[in-house]
Amino acid sequence: MREPLANLGAKAFARIARSRGHLTNSAKLAGGYCAQVLLQMVYFLILTRMLGPDRFGQFAAALAAINLVSPLAGLGFSEVALVRVSQDKKTTRMWAANATLVTAVMGCIAAIGLAFAAALLAGNGWLDWYVVLGLAISELVLVRCCLVVGRIHQARGEITRCSAIHVAVAAMKALIALSLFLSGQESLLLLVILLDVCFSPLLLLLVIKLNGRIPLNAFSWADLMTELRLAVSFGTSVVCKAVYTDLDKLFLARWTTPYVVGTYAAGYKMLSLSFMPIRAVLEATFPRQIQLATQTQSACLWFTSKVLLLNTAIASTIAAGFFIFAPWVTLVLGEDFEESVGVLRIGFLLPVLQAFHYTLGNYLTAIGHQTVRTVVQMFVLLVYVIAGVIFIPLYSWQGAIWTSLSCELLLGSLFAVSCFVFFLKDQNAK
Repeated sequence: MREPLANLGAKAFARIARSRGHLTNSAKLAGGYCAQVLLQMVYFLILTRMLGPDRFGQFAAALAAINLVSPLAGLGFSEVALVRVSQDKKTTRMWAANATLVTAVMGCIAAIGLAFAAALLAGNGWLDWYVVLGLAISELVLVRCCLVVGRIHQARGEITRCSAIHVAVAAMKALIALSLFLSGQESLLLLVILLDVCFSPLLLLLVIKLNGRIPLNAFSWADLMTELRLAVSFGTSVVCKAVYTDLDKLFLARWTTPYVVGTYAAGYKMLSLSFMPIRAVLEATFPRQIQLATQTQSACLWFTSKVLLLNTAIASTIAAGFFIFAPWVTLVLGEDFEESVGVLRIGFLLPVLQAFHYTLGNYLTAIGHQTVRTVVQMFVLLVYVIAGVIFIPLYSWQGAIWTSLSCELLLGSLFAVSCFVFFLKDQNAK
């Protein structure tokens, strides 16, 4: 029997409403991420001017080490919270409490471990252990817990709140750096102290506001254990990505000078910040990918293909801008960062490669194959480490950037093959 015209019209209206909703959410997140990019760029440029290549290289190496262990701070439970709350908003109270508490406890443990490592490496061009401890507390506990709250709002479709949190975090860092720069202070220790002092009340405010709307009194050890396998899979996946994003700075710190680390990190940071608009689209559309995957893989794949097209277009525009305007980067970074021009000229395709593999990786996660995503990333990690050990000592920052590009391409290719295989299996099953 043919479906009534009224029902067809209602379904068409619902599809249009959902599409507009995704566009609105993407626009809100994009606006938030664009503001975040500008604020992070201000923070980053002030630090390059304030510290110079050598001290910025030390700071970048310490930050790279923090980023490497940052996924361990939450053990993947913030990603589990995003998936589970997206599937069922009734679980918000429990997963908000679980993810926040795990992140805070594990973040403190990771920060202490990093401080101990810095103490052992004292005298080898590393920051003092107490500076590393303060910076790690800021990034691994305070900032990451703020972002966990943002994840909860994102999963609930409260995109404005999510964007506001991201912007607030970036604005806090920029304001602190700007106040130090204008006052003539160049102390990294003072910077770290101010970060800890200012982010503590911000986190407290966000948790109090969230608790006022959704009481965070539902911590569940049983649910943590039930989802531990998925959390470890998420955590391992993020660790792998963090390693082949930041290990190159540590390799450079081991085999080159702080100046090389500083100029390379400055150029790479600009490439990383350019990914924010694409990340906005990914963050806004991922909950929808999960929802569609519960219906059919085909629906999820069709939606993913549209997201991929949009992300590729944005990334290609960004890449062209980097290639064309790279020679002018010293006007904003300073004349001492001339080597950063080469990093941008070689690495300009990085946003395109990342847009490709992140979009396909989200598809794999949405259709229930997060484990496959993790295994692929672990393989690429192994390739990256081997290539880095061979080429970075030989070719310095050129070896680092080419190693990064090659591994991003390999990751995207393996994700594409995996998506194709699972799509064929789904079609054959029908």
